[in-house]
Amino acid sequence: MSWTTPKRAFIGAASAEGGTKLNAFDNALLKLGIGNVNLVKLSSVIPAHIEWIDEVHDVPIGMLLPTVYAHIESDEPGMTISAALGIGISENNEGGLIYEYAGYCTKEEAEEMVRKMVEEGFAMRGWKLAEFKVASASITVGEKPAAAIAAVVMFPY
Repeated sequence: MSWTTPKRAFIGAASAEGGTKLNAFDNALLKLGIGNVNLVKLSSVIPAHIEWIDEVHDVPIGMLLPTVYAHIESDEPGMTISAALGIGISENNEGGLIYEYAGYCTKEEAEEMVRKMVEEGFAMRGWKLAEFKVASASITVGEKPAAAIAAVVMFPY
């Protein structure tokens, strides 16, 4: 198998319920449009000059998709769970970083956590943060198991 540097990326987040925690996770993936592919977990570096797209489309069933994601599942009624990704883009879109967080917290708390991570990651590299994006999802567990996921999916085309 050969890998190429991604050219386009999609960012999104979703939450869902299901009959089990795994089904809740799968249902959240389906909401994002990535439930019928195989996610390949990446670390968190964004290639230079990536083009951001608004939706996932025309992806063959079973395709291997490089993805950075944060997720959490729970079956504890009354608990609020959240997942977030913070995306930092450098000046002139010369590259960037993605930081992920998931936990028993509010959406706002998860978003604040990834913002701090992006700022620290840029500071450690001496990069200037030109743009910050965030994707987050939150859900309070009811009678069924629930899941929250935030993802950046990268495409080679």
